[in-house]
Amino acid sequence: MIRICAVLVVLFATAAAAQPRPIFDPDDFLDPRPHDNVPVFASRLVIGAAWSFVDDYRPANQDAGFVHVTNSFYIRRLQFDYKHSEILGDDPPPVHVCACDPPIFFPTPPPRDATPAAPPPGSKDALQVAFYAPALWGIDGIPVMMRYRLTWSRQTIDTDISLPLTNEIVSRRSGREQTFGLDADTYFRFRGRAVYGSVQYSRNSRRGTTDDRMQHELVYTNRFPGTAWKRVLFRPTLTLGGVSNRGGTAINLVSPSFEAFLHERVTRANFHLVWNPQITNSGTSGWNTTHQVAIFVDRKLFLKLFRPRS
Repeated sequence: MIRICAVLVVLFATAAAAQPRPIFDPDDFLDPRPHDNVPVFASRLVIGAAWSFVDDYRPANQDAGFVHVTNSFYIRRLQFDYKHSEILGDDPPPVHVCACDPPIFFPTPPPRDATPAAPPPGSKDALQVAFYAPALWGIDGIPVMMRYRLTWSRQTIDTDISLPLTNEIVSRRSGREQTFGLDADTYFRFRGRAVYGSVQYSRNSRRGTTDDRMQHELVYTNRFPGTAWKRVLFRPTLTLGGVSNRGGTAINLVSPSFEAFLHERVTRANFHLVWNPQITNSGTSGWNTTHQVAIFVDRKLFLKLFRPRS
């Protein structure tokens, strides 16, 4: 029972500690040491809404609801995740095409040096594999556990293209968006203080749509020490970095995030309120700020420790 409680505290009290993307995706970091390398399976449900929703540093220009399910399996120092998201929002405007050569689509896609449009609301799946390793140094002689994770996500984007006057559908495009990413925890000491963070690189590509785009992201997220007021935990982060094919400067992303987190003991649910003023720069619009706000609740659906038989 003590071991189970320790796993619960570590697993479900660290959600969103590293500012994952999207904003509602809990970060299920599980140090392998507390459960003595006993395999663990955990499933979690997240439900909520976001105002001024941002998808991969691309403002969606609308509010959205979401349902998110995560399934994680931990064995020794490895972590495997399958995640499924349903983004609920307004349908995109119909896409029209003129009878000209080359064809011109309406609405017209943003210029190449502008912030690309976010994909339409829909389903997204993600697979992740992570490896845990202790840092070379730690706190009071105890090594800090670090995680290094690979991510692959995919979203299908189907588009009906019609004529502007008759609305007759002349073609259908079956596109997709894929993201490959790597994030690595970082830890060092500065003037006697521990500094925690993570470096993230990802490659995002969209194919088979009327607005095919590609972007590379290289960012650093610093996780500041959290503070508590009664039962509410406050956790700030700051992300800095660059996103390619935006024009502007090399450092074109500044993204602080402020989270209030509460674990409700009766329902065993976690309540989150996150404010994320995301500041980006592009060659077309210059610097712009999108105030993304999300409120959501997550709760474990299933938790299993695979103890060896005595």
